[in-house]
Amino acid sequence: MTSHPSVGIDIGGTKLLMLAHRPGHDEPLTVRVATGPGATPGYIGTAIEKFLADHGLAPASVGIAVPGLVEDGRVVVCDVLPALNGWPGPAGLAAPHLLVNDIRAALAEEAADIGDARTAVVMLSGTAVGSAYLHQGQVVRGGRGWAGEVGSMPVPTPQGVRRLDELAGGASIVQAAGLPPAQVHAALAAGNPAIRGVVEAAGDAFGLAMATLLNILNPDVLRVGGGTLNYPGYWDAALVTARARTLPELWAACTVARIQASDLVVARGAARLAAASAAGAPWAAQYL
Repeated sequence: MTSHPSVGIDIGGTKLLMLAHRPGHDEPLTVRVATGPGATPGYIGTAIEKFLADHGLAPASVGIAVPGLVEDGRVVVCDVLPALNGWPGPAGLAAPHLLVNDIRAALAEEAADIGDARTAVVMLSGTAVGSAYLHQGQVVRGGRGWAGEVGSMPVPTPQGVRRLDELAGGASIVQAAGLPPAQVHAALAAGNPAIRGVVEAAGDAFGLAMATLLNILNPDVLRVGGGTLNYPGYWDAALVTARARTLPELWAACTVARIQASDLVVARGAARLAAASAAGAPWAAQYL
């Protein structure tokens, strides 16, 4: 058995990423399995148990990040995985687990590099869109701890008011293109102008959200990640729009950059928070 590895779980709308930092290994162990709107707590719990058993992992704690509102150790609402609504996390794990919002987990990971004196925004565009904020080392939580649900931001369109998730998230691209993600990538590689237009329109919507947060929060740092940024044209369109719609002084005051290894940032942050909480570190509580 591997003694006390650090384990983080990233539950997403299309995939479940399980990660373990093991003593004596430079690179994390990662395993991915598919999810989807029908993914159940039982399916996820079984996948986590199998991951731990197959690799002989005996963690002191397990951090589990979910794409939704979390309160008092329970999922309040999860739009992309509705079967998780009300879920307290997997039962029967040998180690205690910690539930956290996925963007908060990413913020915890990025905060280790950003530094306490900075005002920072983390934005992720995956199946849906989310954000989280840090002001001088303190998480901006809101009244119930749910600040950051930028994916629910209303956006006027010629078809009426839509949520940002419906315009900028990965699920919106798949729906508008009428193709699964692999075929969207193939169409982009083939130079399909219609699919390119779909992706750039989604990137433009994401760029508007970036500009909105930059104009309102005036951060020193904006870190951006998520699988949707891997569609060619999405990030370029987002950057052009964000720069054009942000006050020049606020844009100049902020370092805007993509998160390195952003596919792992949520799982790594969940593992970091679980380990810190198990060790009694007081800073971790503000992320939960």
